[in-house]
Amino acid sequence: MIADIICPRKTFSVYPDFIIMANMKITTLALPEDRIIRVAWRRLAFALTIALYVILSSRIIADAEVIRQFTAAIQLNSDCSLDVTETIKMDFENSKRHGIFRIIPIGYSRYGGNYNLDFHLLDVSDEKNGSLYYQASRMGSDFHIKIGEADRLLTGKHTYCIHYRVRRAVNFFDGKAEVYWNATGNDWPFSIEQADAFFYPPENTSASDIKATCFVGQTGSTTTGEYTKSNKFILFKAKNIEPGSGLTIVAQLPPNAVNKPSVWQEIFCFLKDWWGLIVLPLLTCACLLPILVQRTHDPSHQAIAVEWNPPKDLSPAEVGTLIDESCDMQDIISTLVDLAARGYLQIKEIKSANFLFFSNKDYLFTRMNSYKNDDILLPHEKKFLDALFAYSESSTKLSDLREKFYVNLPYIRQAIYQSLTDKKLFFDNPETVRLHWKTGAVLVGGLSLLLILFIGAPNYTATGSGIVISALIVFIAAKFMPARTATGWKERAQCLGFQRFVRLAEKDRIAVLAKEDPTIFGRLLPFAMVLGAADQWAEAFHGLLTEPPSWYIPYGYGSSGYTFSSRNFVQDLGNGMNTMSQTFASTPAPSSAGSGGSGFSGGFSGGGFGGGGGGSW
Repeated sequence: MIADIICPRKTFSVYPDFIIMANMKITTLALPEDRIIRVAWRRLAFALTIALYVILSSRIIADAEVIRQFTAAIQLNSDCSLDVTETIKMDFENSKRHGIFRIIPIGYSRYGGNYNLDFHLLDVSDEKNGSLYYQASRMGSDFHIKIGEADRLLTGKHTYCIHYRVRRAVNFFDGKAEVYWNATGNDWPFSIEQADAFFYPPENTSASDIKATCFVGQTGSTTTGEYTKSNKFILFKAKNIEPGSGLTIVAQLPPNAVNKPSVWQEIFCFLKDWWGLIVLPLLTCACLLPILVQRTHDPSHQAIAVEWNPPKDLSPAEVGTLIDESCDMQDIISTLVDLAARGYLQIKEIKSANFLFFSNKDYLFTRMNSYKNDDILLPHEKKFLDALFAYSESSTKLSDLREKFYVNLPYIRQAIYQSLTDKKLFFDNPETVRLHWKTGAVLVGGLSLLLILFIGAPNYTATGSGIVISALIVFIAAKFMPARTATGWKERAQCLGFQRFVRLAEKDRIAVLAKEDPTIFGRLLPFAMVLGAADQWAEAFHGLLTEPPSWYIPYGYGSSGYTFSSRNFVQDLGNGMNTMSQTFASTPAPSSAGSGGSGFSGGFSGGGFGGGGGGSW
């Protein structure tokens, strides 16, 4: 945001004028080959002559403007502020200009983060302390000062005095204050004949006790310049500074020469620099909170009553997904147990020499046709069954599906989400809703991160980082963005009611149910699995069952030493489901690569605070 310090009387550009030259059009005639070559050479010579003329003309124009003397008086105060007065003696010679503009950097990247100087422009005047008309504003990480009037042209010599005060421009090393200041700036388009920088330490500090040096040249130059000391100041000097070069001074003071800012002042300045990093994430959380509350709480606040059965129109995978709005591997694996309980396949434990995720058991799946004729497969159940027997129509082993079955998981998940949406239990497909929120977060956060990395504008670092963190918060919150309908909340309450029944069911009641329906244990076991109540379901049937379900053949079943226990069965089944879950989701191992880097630091021309440049307009 650009904030004008002095309201301008007129609006004009801060950029210098450009010279625009018209192109010349030359018509080619039909000539003999040798003449064509000679004409081509003459035209090339003519073009080079024109180019040389343009270059020399530009050089003459550039050389017509020069800074005869650039004097910077830098007063270090005891409160660590710097009072800087720049006296620029500009010679436009025969060029007609309105004035000059000065660009002073005040935003920096420091310690990998955002760092802003507290900058206050105090006065702009001529050599006789007469006020000059100017415009001043912050543009990005720089402070722009444009001096002059659009309806007035100047030639010859003119003096400009710019007085400003900055804070946070003093570094501390081992308790010693250091001023590292680019006195002239390295971004002037014309030369500086004489540059002087006077450094005045605080009262009660002698210049002779100050360790000093200076650098002259282009940015990065370590060529040292001249300096002399007196009791009250240090004078740094440089002559004939070329365009794109400058004078940078360094002065290290003895301990306790200035009052180091307090911790609270540093905290305040940090918050001021990084307000975007703090405010934007908090604002994001404040906006997301009511949305999350609305989407994760039952608007009817209905009580959870005990239900003896799960919803009849939902599969175990749909129940598990409806509960937490997420289709997990446990929900998908419950489809395997449910299909087996309904007569579509048989599961048999077998020994295997090849360990499957720390298990020495493999599993043989055999297709069966003992299901009821009126039983209808849901889309996700059909996809699961087809994927299970994709490589063999009659039977397949779990180990044969390793690093193969995973390609079907997205389609199975999508079918489950879509089924719940079609049944009006969710307003929209939960996966699609999450994808939209995540995509928006990635786009906004990624764009902001690119701006930080590639543009590197210091004043954008805090805001950009705040946007990236806000995007990350939205990305995490996307998991909870799917919204259930009123019917969805009702069905969910029934699922939780069945969960309560499983956990609180009495032995006598279970015995009656098992006598009425011998298949109830295996039939409802997949629902108990997705509800996290499989152990309680097995405990309720302990001592009531003497044989495993017909669709599951444990290892060693039928041998003389085998004894069935519902507890052991569910424990073994749970271990088997864990192995199956990891196998179904296993993918080929990806390749990996890494990279590293290093950095360095040091004193040089153009370093430190201050600097910038300017030009004429």
